[in-house]
Amino acid sequence: MKKLLLSICCATLLGCLPSVAQKYILDDNFQDSISVYKIERAKDGSYETLGDEVMKLPIGETVVLKRLLKENSDYGAITINGKEYGVTSHGLLFSDDNPEGTEDAFGDTRERTNHSWEGKFFATFTPYAIIASMFAIAMIFLFIGLANKIIRRIAIVVVPICLLGATSMETWAYITLGNDAFWWCSMENYGFWGSCLRAIPFVIFIVFQLCSIKGYELLLIDNDKDNDGLSIKPMAISMIICLPLTIAALIITTLMGYHGVVRDIVTVATFLLSFGIGASISLVKNIKTIGFISGLFFTLFSIVYILGSIVSIIGLIVILLELIFQVLIICAGIFAVLFTANNIANDKNSPAPSNNWRSRIGQNEDGTWRNGDGKSYETKSQAEYHANKSR
Repeated sequence: MKKLLLSICCATLLGCLPSVAQKYILDDNFQDSISVYKIERAKDGSYETLGDEVMKLPIGETVVLKRLLKENSDYGAITINGKEYGVTSHGLLFSDDNPEGTEDAFGDTRERTNHSWEGKFFATFTPYAIIASMFAIAMIFLFIGLANKIIRRIAIVVVPICLLGATSMETWAYITLGNDAFWWCSMENYGFWGSCLRAIPFVIFIVFQLCSIKGYELLLIDNDKDNDGLSIKPMAISMIICLPLTIAALIITTLMGYHGVVRDIVTVATFLLSFGIGASISLVKNIKTIGFISGLFFTLFSIVYILGSIVSIIGLIVILLELIFQVLIICAGIFAVLFTANNIANDKNSPAPSNNWRSRIGQNEDGTWRNGDGKSYETKSQAEYHANKSR
């Protein structure tokens, strides 16, 4: 009976503990190694956290997770040479070598961006080289098309396709990595000047993208035609307001208790109407101004232009904020150096301390006071009085 009760207790305790001995592969899209840390424990043993870094393990190596740290489920403990160390879950990918039915202690690490093929793809220079190539092709065809009528017909199609492709990849990168999509000009990796040099082509492409609407107008119309009636503002306003209106429609329908097909129809209809009204106004005006085909092409190009401009401006803001922050740090350092140097110079140029009577007041070892006249006084006030009297 005692053995049975003991077995039941052990089974209950083991059932309350998280799964142990899961295999994980060290993996990340930006790093080539994963840090391993000491494990620090609270004095009362209530929680554990990571301490100082001990070593780095190369990407691709397999480790065995023994347990999760107490009160820190994003951290795990592994054993190296018989000693326990801590790691973060960020660089751990659940291995296929785990027995069937083994659960991922950190949820689902395979769904994390830094382990996905998209995250790894946009952590290389390849997609950004493709984006740069598309912008370069668009620029070449636009400028040559403005000077050559034969190339102009090709440029009318090639320029928006290239800009659409570049914009799509920019958007895809930003959705996948967020602000990390601009890692290629990160000061942490390349320093201030390295980041500035990498940002220059990006700024050139942004300027081209913002000015491309005017160049595309010239591709579509003859110089003798009046293009004052071309419209882009209504569509731009619709693109700005369609997203918040769609989100509002989704929230309202959910609060009203509508789910499934009804909610989806209302949400999609809100998006199409809020965007379609402005786009339709612009399309009609553009067709009246430069004809059906040219007006349609210009309107479609305007959609690409607005989307690309929004994404590019977001990227520019992210980069500038990082660079400006670094510039402020550098300026603060320069100011501190100049301020210190100025104080040192002033101290050197300042006259030697005067024979001010207060600077000579002091207490002797026997408790009496002196004021510089060679005499001793019972109290400090007496020493000050006679020093002031002899000034």
